[in-house]
Amino acid sequence: MTSYYFRIFAFLFMPLISTAQVVNNYIVQPSINLRWDNNGRWMFNSALEHRSLINNEWNVLHVQAVQFASYEIGFHSQIGLGVMYRELFDDQRPEELRFTEQFVYARKYNNLKIAHRLRWDQRIRGENLTHRWRYRLSGSIPLNGGTVDATEFYITSRLETIFIAQANKKSGYDQRVAIGLGRALNKNMKLQLVTEYRWEDYTNDLKRSLFINLGVFYSL
Repeated sequence: MTSYYFRIFAFLFMPLISTAQVVNNYIVQPSINLRWDNNGRWMFNSALEHRSLINNEWNVLHVQAVQFASYEIGFHSQIGLGVMYRELFDDQRPEELRFTEQFVYARKYNNLKIAHRLRWDQRIRGENLTHRWRYRLSGSIPLNGGTVDATEFYITSRLETIFIAQANKKSGYDQRVAIGLGRALNKNMKLQLVTEYRWEDYTNDLKRSLFINLGVFYSL
């Protein structure tokens, strides 16, 4: 059984590790995520995240808090609003406030869940306002059976494209691809480890970053 899961881990993460031979930044980002609903159409998500750069030594970049509210409009679709505050550990850079609007269409095809997400971000840093339009395609599938039961593993992946615009600045594009492994600990809690490779501002000043995202997810 151990060798079985090791082969799954190697299949998931070795392609990204080999791609990461050309990487400018290595980043670790743990998070705690809380989800609850009112047994109706509303759903709420809160998250607390911490980001550190680990190129040559461990450098804390920022912490951020996120609050999101989503409303189910039917036909496998949701609309949502969110706000995020980011506290940077750099006196030379201003803190960040971000507002987000989104539309999500998610549906299951047998045991495969596919989700399309459209987002519009307004990112405020000091006197600068940046707009980001984002599309993400994601999917997840359990490794055993048709649903993710307690103590079972699942695979998750996503592909996201971002267009960035700011006044008096040339527009830019980001591309992100991620794949990971999750495990349900019980019916309310799961752990998720995801590696994400980012091409940032690839039409102007390309930077490549490899993210290691470790998330704890709890549903009330």
